[in-house]
Amino acid sequence: MVVSFFTAFALYFLGASLYVVIRMYLINAEIKKVDDEAVEISSRISANKEFLSNYVLSKYILDKVDSLQKGRFRYKDYLDQIARFIPASAVLKNVDFAFKGWVAVSVSLPGINPLKELQSSLEDSTKLAQSEFSSVFSESVASDNIGNYEAKLFFEIKANGGK
Repeated sequence: MVVSFFTAFALYFLGASLYVVIRMYLINAEIKKVDDEAVEISSRISANKEFLSNYVLSKYILDKVDSLQKGRFRYKDYLDQIARFIPASAVLKNVDFAFKGWVAVSVSLPGINPLKELQSSLEDSTKLAQSEFSSVFSESVASDNIGNYEAKLFFEIKANGGK
């Protein structure tokens, strides 16, 4: 009985040892395959080193330009939006960005009809909704002795910058 127990234990130990040796051989073969692939990829990258460095540099420059674009104040965009409210015969005389969140403008209008056009344009809620502004405030409208009108307007920039 002791001999059969010893024989069974020896066969079990031999089988487990054989399994470990075969498994180690397979794992080492996989490691060698991965190492060979790594060397091949590394040589490809080294061969394209100039292309890779140009790509990295270009990507850095484009990211920097994008961050600068996002950080700039959008003067032109706001002026383009204001121009859509003002009649063609009107003249934009003064623009002031001094008040945070507001754009102050002075408009010269050559008569009562352009003034009425401006008023109806400012009252058009769909036009305002499509713009970069949440509201428009008219501070003053004054006329001179030849029939021209001066309007002082404040455009409130939307809370999220009009985006």
